[in-house]
Amino acid sequence: MPPPDPIVLIFGGDVSLTHGLSGFDPFEEIEPWFSSADLAWVNLETAIAEEGLGIPVDKKYVFRSPPVTADLLAAAGVTGVALANNHTLDVGVAGLERTIELLDASGVGHAGAGPNRDEAYAPAVHQIGEISIAIVSFSRVLFDSSWTASEDGPGLASAYHPFIERSNAAVEDAARLADVVVVMVHWGIERNACPEPYQRELASGWAESGADLVVGSHPHVLQGVERIGDTWVIYSTGNLAFPSALSDDATQTALFEATVDEDELRLAVRPLRIVGGRPTRASDADREIILETLNSRSLNASFDSDGRAMAGVGASPCG
Repeated sequence: MPPPDPIVLIFGGDVSLTHGLSGFDPFEEIEPWFSSADLAWVNLETAIAEEGLGIPVDKKYVFRSPPVTADLLAAAGVTGVALANNHTLDVGVAGLERTIELLDASGVGHAGAGPNRDEAYAPAVHQIGEISIAIVSFSRVLFDSSWTASEDGPGLASAYHPFIERSNAAVEDAARLADVVVVMVHWGIERNACPEPYQRELASGWAESGADLVVGSHPHVLQGVERIGDTWVIYSTGNLAFPSALSDDATQTALFEATVDEDELRLAVRPLRIVGGRPTRASDADREIILETLNSRSLNASFDSDGRAMAGVGASPCG
């Protein structure tokens, strides 16, 4: 019997269809990559809700994307979204509940939030042929502690103390359910090129607990990758469809492609440049720039000219 076909998983960065971005097709150029993958997940850096629904939080940046956002994600081939971040509750619990309702209606999966703690930490599980994939979502960046799901109250899956062990247990539970476990995590410091020490500690804990891949977001710029044991860690996927991505560093981004083949997970990137808030395929010159950015920020790892990640090669000021 021939071996099964490889499973292809694609991960993208921050999505927030505010400031009129939903009036265009923000995923037009990358839709073929999403649609050709077996799974495609992004970080949803916004509530999805109608104007007037919910109470906006008193903070500098409040993101609310229109209800059509869920349909645009589905039409682009996005399989699911990470909800554990510092903007999902920007218009309160009503906004969170509406976000989940709209995603469910559009057939877009989600993880990292729910009506109680168990639901927030529960994985989204996908069956691709004979291979099962479990995706969990945690945040180490929350507006305040009230955003954390409680035993019987809605909220997000936290990766702060004292919930680190709860996140490790969630990864262990996911590993018992599925062949491949992916952690999507919101963490780090905005615009920083390198991860913080605590991020490497968290990643090591999840790797030990059974994660095969860790996919980070929040810095709004690309950070590098690292191999911890057999686990690939992407410290920041950068922006994806994001109207405030304006600086050169913030407009450099990529789709990260994980290929699962005969008990091996290989990692590669597809470089992109954000133009007017929309991801576009990188030119040859931009491709070289983006690969060099990733190589300069990766920890004992690098990408070759075809975008394939290699462990044990390269040095970085990040550690």
